[in-house]
Amino acid sequence: MPEFHDHERKKTVRLQWDTPILRWLYERWNTKYFYCGLPGPAALDIKLWQPMIRRVVAFELERERTNRPRQNIEELSRNLTVMDMRHAVFCGSLEETILWREDEDGTKFELDEFVTLFNLDFCGRITERIETPKGKRCLRFEAIREILTIQRNLFRETGEGRFIILITAHDSFEVNAMGQFLARPDMPKAASQFAEKAASSRPLSSTGSAHNTDLLRLFVFSCLREYFHGQNVWSVFLPTVSYFGTSKSTRMMHLVAVCRMEKQESPLVIESQSLEEFLEMKVVRATDDTIKVEQDSIGLNASVANPTTLLETYLSQ
Repeated sequence: MPEFHDHERKKTVRLQWDTPILRWLYERWNTKYFYCGLPGPAALDIKLWQPMIRRVVAFELERERTNRPRQNIEELSRNLTVMDMRHAVFCGSLEETILWREDEDGTKFELDEFVTLFNLDFCGRITERIETPKGKRCLRFEAIREILTIQRNLFRETGEGRFIILITAHDSFEVNAMGQFLARPDMPKAASQFAEKAASSRPLSSTGSAHNTDLLRLFVFSCLREYFHGQNVWSVFLPTVSYFGTSKSTRMMHLVAVCRMEKQESPLVIESQSLEEFLEMKVVRATDDTIKVEQDSIGLNASVANPTTLLETYLSQ
């Protein structure tokens, strides 16, 4: 698996998109975040958000084919210790550790309090198969479902229910997975029409992988919203951020969802944000120094430059 290297577009997303959102919610909720996810060895996001974070659970892989395989894990642990941050670092992939409840060292994984900030900063595609002892498997969707199950159980115990999910992945997908999604007989009409329009501008091949930002954001939104509803979670999705990674051959996408566990007595989730409203948002692009609306995006609503204004609209309903 490739290692992450920081760059100007990622800094723009971190500084100009995520930080204002997290600060706005931090001030509104008046409590520090319990962070769980993939900060990387340098823990750049945690360093930036340190005043807003009280605890960290992190996951890091060993470095393959080196004489210091634990270098990244040691660096991450050292950085969190220097920050005097209460933390636990697990060795291995987030997906396997969460699903099998232990890491590669045999350390048991268990969350004992409700997580309020997930940073799922994946290096590859959201549909990507990762190496496991049982061969290559696509476990990211199952891991997200498991996260929500754990969160629901902790909500019952603690009563705490507000949280944020940040998801970053390659702006591409496995064609087979997308084909299964698009062939669903229960696809909402608005989604079908949007998908048809998105695919007409960039037709898909029959196999392999493909890039289509609008199709991918429809796919991720639809999957996550369905998982959320399965655990009675209300959610608001902010506009999709697109940017180039370390090179122009590496396209990335970033999504932020603000979530709330609905009461145990609630028979179903009453969403304030519809599928149509999400699809109407234009994609925004992060450059080396700013975030701007992507004019080629299919969405109609270009007024998405200030995500906290959008949040305030939905959270006040």
